[in-house]
Amino acid sequence: MTAALLGPAAGRAADSSTIDSSLLIYSETNRVKLAEGVFDLNRVVNEQRTIGVRLTLDALTGATPNGATPSSHAQTFTGPSGGASYAAQPGEIPLDNTFTDQRIALDARLVESLDRVTFLNVGGHLSFEHDYTSLGLNGGLKRDFNRRNTTLGLTLSYNHDIVSPIGGAPEPFSTMQPPSSDGDGEGEDEGGESGPGRGKDVVDAVFSATQVLGRNTLVRANYSFNRSSGYLTDPYKILSVVQDATGTEPGEPVAYVYEARPGARRTQSVFGEVRRFVSGSVLDLSYRYFWDDWGIKSNTADVFLRLPLGGGHSLEPHVRWYHQNAADFHAWYLLDGQAYPAHASADARLAEFTGYTYGLQYLMPIGTDAGFRVSAEYYTQNGARSPPDAVGILGQYDLFPTLDVFMLRIGYSHDF
Repeated sequence: MTAALLGPAAGRAADSSTIDSSLLIYSETNRVKLAEGVFDLNRVVNEQRTIGVRLTLDALTGATPNGATPSSHAQTFTGPSGGASYAAQPGEIPLDNTFTDQRIALDARLVESLDRVTFLNVGGHLSFEHDYTSLGLNGGLKRDFNRRNTTLGLTLSYNHDIVSPIGGAPEPFSTMQPPSSDGDGEGEDEGGESGPGRGKDVVDAVFSATQVLGRNTLVRANYSFNRSSGYLTDPYKILSVVQDATGTEPGEPVAYVYEARPGARRTQSVFGEVRRFVSGSVLDLSYRYFWDDWGIKSNTADVFLRLPLGGGHSLEPHVRWYHQNAADFHAWYLLDGQAYPAHASADARLAEFTGYTYGLQYLMPIGTDAGFRVSAEYYTQNGARSPPDAVGILGQYDLFPTLDVFMLRIGYSHDF
C-alpha cells in the first residue's frame, strides 16, 4: 500500500511523458476574482533523468481593501501617481476597485539520479506582471536510506524580484496625493506607467524527512527557513490618520499616508504529516507551525481523506483550520498629532484572524492513461470587528469584515 501513500507520481516508466493541466476559478465575495490556467509537462527521459516545464497564466480583477478606515463621510482615494481615483461611500470599508493584473510564469526543472538512492534536482523560475518581475533558481539533493524506507532531502532557492509600482514607489508615510486635474480615471494597473524598480531578494531553505512505518503508514516532517530583504512594503496600501479623542470628530480621517514595513524578514516553520491506509481509504493528518521576526505566529491543521468509489474513482474531502496573530507593527490607523512609528501597516493580511477551508475533490479515470478531477473549496476568514480601544466613531464600524471565498478547480492529466 506504500505506493498509494506516496501518490501517483511514483514509478513512471522510462521514455514516457505526463501532461497535467488545470483551471482555477477563485472568487471573493464582492472583491477579487482570479482565473488561473496551468499547463505542466513532465518527461521521464531515462532511468536517470526526468525533465519538466510548467506554464502558468493568471488574470486578476476586482476590488481589494486599500488599508483605510471607514468614515461617516464619502472618501476619495488616488494611486501613487495621483492619476486614478476611486471612492468609498459612508460607512464602507474602502476598496480599491482599480485593481487588475495579469501574470505569466514559467518554471523548468531537472531531476537527475546520481545513483540508485541519490537524486539531484535543479530548476529555474521566471514570471512577469505589469509592475512585478521575479527571477529564481533552486536546487536540492535527496537520498534514500534504510532500504528506501527513509528519505532525507535539502532544497535551496534564491529569487530576485523587482517591484515597479505604478507612479513609482511612495516614500514611507508620505501623504496620498489628491486627484490630478488631468487624471483620466484609468486603473492603476490598466496602462499606467511603472515607476523605477525596487529590488527584493528571497532565500529559502527546506530540510525534509520521510519515513515509511510499515505497509500502511507514512510520516513526513520538514523545517523551512526564509529570509527576505529589500523592498517589502506594499506600495498600494495606505493608512488613515484620524482625529484623536479630543478632536471635533474623533476617529474621522484627516489624511492618508502610505504604509512602511521593515526592509528584512526572517520566517521559519515546522511541518508534520501522517498518512495512513485504513480499510481501503487514505487518511492524511498534517500540522504546521510558523513564526517570523515581524511577530506573526500561526498554526495550521489539515485533515484529508481519500475515499475509493471503485473503478479508480474516488472522493477526497478535506478540512483546514488556520489562525495567526497580528504583526508587531500592524495598526488599523494612526492618530493625528502623534509621531509616526518606525513601521506601520493596516493590511488585513498582517492582522490577527482565523480561517476555515472546506473542500471536496472528485477523481475519475479516463481509460488507462488519463484522468479527470474537479474540486470545490469554500474558505471563510474572520478577524476582530475592531480594536477595544478604537477611537470615536471607529468603534461603530467593522474594521475586519468576514471574507468569503469560493474556489473551483478542474484538471486533466494524460500519460503517453
